[in-house]
Amino acid sequence: MPKKLLSEMSREELVTEMVWCQDEGKKVLEDGLTNQYQVLEQRYSLAKSYLMDPNDIDLHATYGLQNNTNLFIVNHLRGVFAYGKVLGEAEERGYPIGMLVPLNFESK
Repeated sequence: MPKKLLSEMSREELVTEMVWCQDEGKKVLEDGLTNQYQVLEQRYSLAKSYLMDPNDIDLHATYGLQNNTNLFIVNHLRGVFAYGKVLGEAEERGYPIGMLVPLNFESK
């Protein structure tokens, strides 16, 4: 029986899927299967996106990207995807909102 789509899963199922992705990711990384690890990492981020409220993402704000040094400016949202531009690039891209990392420039 095929797995459910992430969009069809309950919160509990999504959390279980994220834990499975983390556990499986450790195994495939130990085996040197970096491509498989990247697939699991993407699935984890997408599952995380379905647990988030897209209304918490600020339009036209700049975010970091998980496991990436690029900065991303959100132009619009469509479902659990944020679309915008990576700083310094002209082409619009889309990322699951679970990959967005809020930037905090406040000093203490």
